[in-house]
Amino acid sequence: MHTKRFLPLLLALFALAGGMAQAQTAAAPPTTDSVRVTSGTYYHVTAQEAFDIEQQYRLSNGQRLEVRQQDSHFFGRLIDDREWQAKNSVEIYPTGPGQFVTKKGATFVFSNAGDRVVIDDAQFLPGLRLPADMRSASTATGSASIRLVSR
Repeated sequence: MHTKRFLPLLLALFALAGGMAQAQTAAAPPTTDSVRVTSGTYYHVTAQEAFDIEQQYRLSNGQRLEVRQQDSHFFGRLIDDREWQAKNSVEIYPTGPGQFVTKKGATFVFSNAGDRVVIDDAQFLPGLRLPADMRSASTATGSASIRLVSR
């Protein structure tokens, strides 16, 4: 007889503990060096959109951005014409029509059927180079956002 009363109580305690653990996980603040990309923000890129943005863009800092698709993933890579070795690619996650974000928080907005790109928080991209005229005290310390625009 005690077993019949104990089992529902035990199940209720497990459900309550599981709910509290989920609440604590969801309430954890993101770290300062990453952006949380959740499945709720995923956007499905159409074949035409992929075709439009999969190319190279000349950027305002003199580097090129190469965007490529592999399977259903998109990658961006900065290319410096003066170097022999290519920089590492970074995965970019679609968040809306023409909009992508990296895990560290750099955002890409493609417009004009893929002819133009604006990158905000470019300081988070591997291999970023800034000409002397683009540097400032705030960007040297990493405290300011760097915006790159295709030419």
